[in-house]
This record gives sequence, structure tokens and C-alpha cells, in this order.
Amino acid sequence: MTQLDITEAHRHDIGVLNRLIEVTLDSAKGYRDAAVDSRDPGRKLAYGRRAEQRDAVVESLQQALRDLGGQPGDTGSLLGKAHRAFMDVKHALLRDDETLDGSIRNGESWLIDNYEVALNDPDLGEPTREVIRRAFEVVDPQPGDREEHLLPPEDGARAGV
Repeated sequence: MTQLDITEAHRHDIGVLNRLIEVTLDSAKGYRDAAVDSRDPGRKLAYGRRAEQRDAVVESLQQALRDLGGQPGDTGSLLGKAHRAFMDVKHALLRDDETLDGSIRNGESWLIDNYEVALNDPDLGEPTREVIRRAFEVVDPQPGDREEHLLPPEDGARAGV
């Protein structure tokens, strides 16, 4: 089977993985930006750890995509870039950690939605679904309990940060 045949056979899975790579890169970038922008040392540390965690998830998704014969993307989505630009302006005006928390909550909710859609995709191959399930366990260690998961880092003991 040639590279083209492998890619054609897994086109749908490759598309789903690339989408998750994009949104997870958005999340990592958002956390890195929040780590820089936060005035609270505990939040800086927690946000930095989440960025590293997201980077590891991206690497696992990229490897799964390569294993299917695809070429992984290495940039976030346009929507993620637009959201960060909006939050940069908002944060510049308000200059508070509460604004960062709101941005993180919105971004995490969007990220979780994307993973849930992928996991519920009936056309997704089982090996790819398993890779995504393992990644989702890292992204959302408390599925079904978004409020607990999205608590600010000062509540990290309960939020798994």
C-alpha cells in the first residue's frame, strides 16, 4: 500500500486529528499567554504547567496522525488566534486575573466541546478514537464536571491543576 493509499483510507481520521491538534495548540498558546500576563505567581506556575501538558497532548496526536500517513499541522486555528487577540485587548484595558480566568474558561469549554464531538463521531476509526480518548483524559480529567475542571488555579487542589 502506498503513502497515498494509506492517507486516503484514513482521510476522515486525519482530518479529525488535525482539528484536535489545532484547538489543543490554541489551548497551549492561551495558557502560555496567561502565564505571562498573570500577576499571581501561583497562576503563572499553574498556567505554565497546563501549557506543557497541552504540548504533550499535541505531540501524541501528531504522532497518531503520522502513523496514519498524514502530515500534522503545527499552528492553531484562526478562531483561536482571534479569541486571543480579543482577550489581549480586553486584558490590556482591564489588567486583571479575573479576565484571564474568563478567557481560560471559554477556551477550555471550546476545547472540551471539540474533543467530545470527535469522540462521538461514528465515522472515526477505533484506534484513532482510543488515541483521542487518552488525550481527552489529560485535557479533561473530570469529564462531566466542567465547573470543577474550569475552576481558577487557586483552587488547583480540586481542579487537578
